[in-house]
Amino acid sequence: MLLLEVERKFPSLTTKALHLATGNPPFQSIHHLGTKTLHDIYFDSPTHHLSNQGIWIRKRNNTWQAKIRRGGNYTNSQFEELSTPAEISSYLATITGVKRTEGGNFGLVPMADFVTVRESWVANTEFTIVQDETDFGHTVGEVEMEWRGEFHGFRGNGDGDGEGFRRLKMKEMDGRIEEFMDTYGWAFSGGSAKGKLTAYFEKMGRK
Repeated sequence: MLLLEVERKFPSLTTKALHLATGNPPFQSIHHLGTKTLHDIYFDSPTHHLSNQGIWIRKRNNTWQAKIRRGGNYTNSQFEELSTPAEISSYLATITGVKRTEGGNFGLVPMADFVTVRESWVANTEFTIVQDETDFGHTVGEVEMEWRGEFHGFRGNGDGDGEGFRRLKMKEMDGRIEEFMDTYGWAFSGGSAKGKLTAYFEKMGRK
């Protein structure tokens, strides 16, 4: 089972109550999911430097997650996600050559620890809009799409390349997010967005 996520960051929303906004054009539908608190601890390897390779391992509210960048950049990102310790352990073993378990944090060490209050909405039934406010004073938003499914090879051209399928699927998703944000530009503030980890390291005096 593949889990792909594509996201585009923005600095902040133009309104605190997006579900009550009266922008033009209005969303086809908007459902407020409320707020939740996220405690994230990010881990890395002092020898393999996973984050430099676009591999992010974290414990979110005590649940392990891995995000592997498959395209894009820090603002417009495309990820494959792993959501079980077994998947994460097997994937890391392909990089480190050693299979470790979650009991020892997969042989990784903490590199960031912070709490975020996240407010979320689902717009037009398929686009998730979030705005995050961290305990170190940083705000950033994202528009996200997720896709879950199986890859059985491309039809008609004999191409069984799973990586090629991921690239095409995420490019399609990114294009749809870009169109969505252009259409409802009134909801998103302009300017450059800064990710939470980048802001955290700057706050801690790290580059």
